[in-house]
Amino acid sequence: MKLLGLKINNDILILGIGNIPRFVLLVLYSRFQTYFLDYENLSKFYLAFSIYTFFSFIIIGPIGNYITRNVLEWYKSNNMNTGLALVIYKIIVPIALIALILISLLGTVYDLGYSSFYLALVVSLIIITKTSNELIFPVFNLIDKNIIYLSLIILFHILNPVASILIIKTYEPTFIYWLSGLIISNFIVAIIGWRIIKKLPQNDPIKFNFKELKSFSYFIMLGNVIGWMLTDGFRFIAENQIGLTNTGILILGLISATQIFSNLEVLINQFIIPKYLQKIADSDYELRSKAFNKLFNASIQIYLIVALLAIQFSDIILNIIIDKSKINDMLLLVFVIGIFIELTKVILNILRNISTSEYKTKAIVFPFFIGVIVMLIGFYSNQFNSIILIAFLILISYMCVIVTSIISFNRIINIKVNFKNILNNLWLIILLNLIIYYLQESNIYLNIIYVICSFFIIYSVIEDYKKTN
Repeated sequence: MKLLGLKINNDILILGIGNIPRFVLLVLYSRFQTYFLDYENLSKFYLAFSIYTFFSFIIIGPIGNYITRNVLEWYKSNNMNTGLALVIYKIIVPIALIALILISLLGTVYDLGYSSFYLALVVSLIIITKTSNELIFPVFNLIDKNIIYLSLIILFHILNPVASILIIKTYEPTFIYWLSGLIISNFIVAIIGWRIIKKLPQNDPIKFNFKELKSFSYFIMLGNVIGWMLTDGFRFIAENQIGLTNTGILILGLISATQIFSNLEVLINQFIIPKYLQKIADSDYELRSKAFNKLFNASIQIYLIVALLAIQFSDIILNIIIDKSKINDMLLLVFVIGIFIELTKVILNILRNISTSEYKTKAIVFPFFIGVIVMLIGFYSNQFNSIILIAFLILISYMCVIVTSIISFNRIINIKVNFKNILNNLWLIILLNLIIYYLQESNIYLNIIYVICSFFIIYSVIEDYKKTN
C-alpha cells in the first residue's frame, strides 16, 4: 500500500493503526485507576498483582514460552484447539487452585492488609482468566490473523476500565473491586477468543508432552523464582523500609515506566517475533543464530529510541497517564530511572530467546541469581533507604543481570552487535537529543522533528527486518 508516495507494509499499517485505540484506552485506564484509588489502595493493588505475578511469571510464564515455541507447529498440524485446551485445564486451573490454598495460608502468618481468603480468591480468578486470555489472543498474531488479534485486544481494553469503574461506583473504591473488573473483562474476551479458535481445523486430539515441557520449563521457572525478587519481591522489603505510602510512590513511578515499555514491547513484538519464530522453526543451528542476531540488532535500535523518547518527554507522559493529584518531582525521577530499568528488562527478554530456541534454559538462572544477590546486599547494607536510592538499587541489580546474561548466553549463540549499523540509524536521534539538552528549553518545532524522525527510524528498522527475513 502507498501513503504519500511511500510504500507501506500492510502488516505494519494494520498493526500500527490498530494499536492506536489500544494505547488511548491504556492511558484512560491508568488515569481512571490513579484517580479513583488513593496511594494506599494503589500500593495494595500492586501488592496483590505482585502475588499474581509470582504465579504467572514463575510458573505460567515458562509454559507460555513453550507454547510460543510450538504454536506454529500446532497450527500447521491442526492441533491448536486441543493444545491450548490441555494447557488451560491441566496446568492453569490447577495452578490457580494451588494459589488459592497458598495465599490463604500466607494470610495466617503475614498481614496482607485484607482478608486473605478474598485476596486469594481474586488472585486465583485473575490467574485463570487473565492467563487464559493472554494465552489465546496472541495466537492470532502468530498465525497472521491480525484483525482478530487487534479486535480482541481493543475489546478487552474497553471492557477493563468500564467494568472496574462500574463495580467501584456500585460498591467502594478499593483495590479488590478494581481487580474484579479485570477478572470480568478477561473472562469475556477469553471466551470470545476461544470460540474463534474452536472454528479452526482440528485433527485427532494430541497427547501433551509433559516430559518435554518439564525439561524446557524447569530452569526458566527457577530463573523466574529468583528474578521475581527484582520485578516484584523487592516491594515487600521496600514497604518495611520506607512505608506503605512511599512504596506506593516508588511502585507508581516504576509501574508507569513498565506500562510504556511493556505495551510498546507487545506492539513491536507483533511486527518482529512472528518472523523470528517462522525463521527458527525446523531450522539448523546456523540459521537460528542468524535469526537471533537479526532480531537482537533490530530490537536494540528500536528500544533505544523508545527509551530516549520516553526520557525526553517524561513529564508530558506522566501528565497523560497519571492523574495530576499523584504527580510530583519524586515520581518524575523514579519514572526516569524506571525507563532505564525497563530498557535492561526488554534487552534481557530478547537475550532469553537464545535459551528457549536452543532448549538450554539452564543459562537463565545464574544471571538473575547474581542480580538478586546484589539487590539483597544493597538492601541489608542500609545504604539504600529512600525512594530514589531503592530505584537506583534495582537498576544496578538489573545491570548486573544483563552483563552476566550476555557472557552466559554468548556461550550458546555468538552474539554479534552491528555497531556500525546501529550508529548509522541512531546518529540523528542522538544529535537531536544533544541539541535539545543544550538549549535547556522546550522547542515545540524541534520536538516535533524529533518525534517524526524517531518514528521514521523505528519504521525503517522494522521494515528492513521484515524484508531480510
